Amino acid sequence: MEFSPITLDAQKIFGQYMMRDNIALSDMNFTNCFMWRHAREIHYAVLQDTLIIQTCYQGSEPFVFFPIGASSISHALRVLEALKTHYRALGFGLHLASLSKQQASAIDSHFGVQSVAVREKFDYIYDVAELIALNGRKYHKKKNHLNAFLQEYGNFVFEEISAHNIPAILEAYEKWFEANLNKSDGLQFEYLGIQDALNSYENLGLQGGVIFIDGKVGAFSFGEVLACNLAYEQSDLTQPSSGESYINKSGKVAVMHIEKADSQYRGIYQAINQQVLQHCFSDCVWVNREEDLGIEGLRKAKQSYQPAFLLEKFKVSIQG
Repeated sequence: MEFSPITLDAQKIFGQYMMRDNIALSDMNFTNCFMWRHAREIHYAVLQDTLIIQTCYQGSEPFVFFPIGASSISHALRVLEALKTHYRALGFGLHLASLSKQQASAIDSHFGVQSVAVREKFDYIYDVAELIALNGRKYHKKKNHLNAFLQEYGNFVFEEISAHNIPAILEAYEKWFEANLNKSDGLQFEYLGIQDALNSYENLGLQGGVIFIDGKVGAFSFGEVLACNLAYEQSDLTQPSSGESYINKSGKVAVMHIEKADSQYRGIYQAINQQVLQHCFSDCVWVNREEDLGIEGLRKAKQSYQPAFLLEKFKVSIQG
């Protein structure tokens, strides 16, 4: 089996297999893999008519996601048996990450293992209509920040991201990045990924927007619509917000890859979040704002937007 590195040419192959599944998780998304290929080795292969995505951090054994595009669970398990043999020949175990609860359960039963939930990897799912309106007590603070922005910077201009304004966005983002004196490896990898995404914006099928204040870039954000339909009943929710019922609420899902803003403008984050959803993703029911990585500040920020629910992710290792 031969794995290939992630390039733009792989997008068509990803799309072919992703269309067979109903995947709302952010990890397997092609843009996500393309943007973060600088931070870790990400490769793909086609095995028994399924897509296999392999990731490897320096000094660690590789891990894979659940086979994408399998015709059935039994088909996927046969693929995993082949992968187990492949990695065993290399002296590795078979390590799986970002599994749904159903996938983890099937693996546990078949291989006699015990998967574990990885809380810092759970994806945060929000109600798009609620984040646009920001109505009610639970959004009171967010609405206040947004109103403060609108009052002070009412002359702001919102534009959808296009070839026309991408040069200005790249220039502003480079200045923000250079002004940051604490450039962690993660921030540097993100910088490279954002540049790649903006330079390949149309090819990646991205959607997003930019806010200009007095002619200067104040914020930008972009994502895309996933090829899936997400439906959840109340009993499936891992973190329901304020007790509302989401039974039978289903529809398209957007995933937000990046949101950047100049924090000198009060309320700018609330503004770019609302504006992009309103102008680019209002036909979606849900928006996936990805994981918190176990970072306390990021977790608080994501929870403050009142997620409708979290998409759980599990991992497991199968030895020998």
